[in-house]
Order: sequence, then structure tokens, then C-alpha cells
Amino acid sequence: MTPLAAPPPLGALQTGRGLEGPMAPRFSQHVDYRFETGPHILQPVPGRPVVERCWMKIRDGGPLDAIGLCYLLDALYPPVWTALDKPVGMATVDLRYDILTDPTPEHCPDGWAFFEFRMLDFGSGWTVDEATVWAADGTPLALSRQRRKLAPVRPAKA
Repeated sequence: MTPLAAPPPLGALQTGRGLEGPMAPRFSQHVDYRFETGPHILQPVPGRPVVERCWMKIRDGGPLDAIGLCYLLDALYPPVWTALDKPVGMATVDLRYDILTDPTPEHCPDGWAFFEFRMLDFGSGWTVDEATVWAADGTPLALSRQRRKLAPVRPAKA
């Protein structure tokens, strides 16, 4: 068995970029983001994996708890948007969280945790992505999987 990979060091919080601008989702106003190399939203690069990796915490300043963890697992744009140059409408039809370890103040004292969001499939009107989250000390906290139905594209009116 291969263990889940550990997050980058906490020092990355000082150099990572946040999420702002017109494409930042409304819910992002409640979250602090520090991207490892992104954000890559609507910036496709051929051959680049469809992955976003970032440190995240809720802006309330408290330690991370299970409710906050569930919020953060859905607090990023769909990973497929890193492979596209225009947003595509979609709706979540299935969202599953597997909590591996309850977050505690000892694991995430300042509320920060490291997230990896990865697209697994995109096609036939659907997308599937997963997320993995680790505590600041490297403890795996949770996995999630989300299936989304793409909105139909309507032809332009003549």
C-alpha cells in the first residue's frame, strides 16, 4: 500500500498566491487560500495535470473542525475549469466525504490544511473530481468525490 503524500511545508503559506478577481466564487470570501503553483482557473496548459493544490482555512481564525473541513472540501471551483478557457455551467449530483481523521486543534491549530483537487473524468456531459486533504502535520484528514452534470449548451438565437 502506498500512503497518501504529505503536504508541502507550512513555509509555502508565505509564498503561495490567494484567490481573488472577478472569477473568484462568492463563497471564497470566507476562505484564505495559498496556492502551491496556481490558481490555474480558466488557464489551460496542454499536458498539465488537471489539479489544484493549495493551503486553505476558514477566515474566522479558529482551529479547523469537522464542519469547517466539509465546507473547505467544496470551497474551490471545479477542477475541470483549470483545463478550460471559459466556465461551463454544471450542477453537483453526488458529493461524498470520507473523513479519515477528525481535525483537532493539535492537527490544525491555526485552521490551515492542505488540499489537492483533481479531475478524474470529463466527458459525455459529466465531470468527476476528487479531493484529498491533509492536516498541517501531514495527517490525512479526508477524501471527497464529486460528480457534476454539465448544463446543456444552447445554440445562439438567430
